[in-house]
Amino acid sequence: MKTLLFVDDDPNDRLLAETACRMARVSFVLKTLESGVDAFRYLSGSGAYADRAVFPLPDLIFLDLKMPEIDGFQVLRWARNRAETRATPVAMYSASLIPEDIAKAYSLGANYFITKPSSLTVLLDIFRAVDESLAADPSSDQTLAQFSAPAAVKQSSSRMTG
Repeated sequence: MKTLLFVDDDPNDRLLAETACRMARVSFVLKTLESGVDAFRYLSGSGAYADRAVFPLPDLIFLDLKMPEIDGFQVLRWARNRAETRATPVAMYSASLIPEDIAKAYSLGANYFITKPSSLTVLLDIFRAVDESLAADPSSDQTLAQFSAPAAVKQSSSRMTG
């Protein structure tokens, strides 16, 4: 069974994700966390997250950008530097439309930058796309790309960083 790890400090966003996944009848398991600190613990399998049968490494990670203590950028950078999560697709999931945030996310190795939708209908579409993506090969599937930041922003980020 595929697993989506959803990390967001806003309890309403976590509840919306859970509700949307239920309504969309997705086939993956949704694991929600409330902080970057918890993401570190989960991804490293430490403490309460040591049992990989209960807390498997995710097949896709949705990371909120703006979180207290440890933000999404820090979690992304950390995940890209660990062998067990280096290739795991990561979608930055943020209300931010700041081009610098989008560029930084891609330069740190994000696969997608998805803007938090303002309607439940779009959120359902996003989680249906996640379901399709995980059923295929999430590292090469373009189903989620339709919700991601414009390619022009991604291209400009690669020029800025390299």
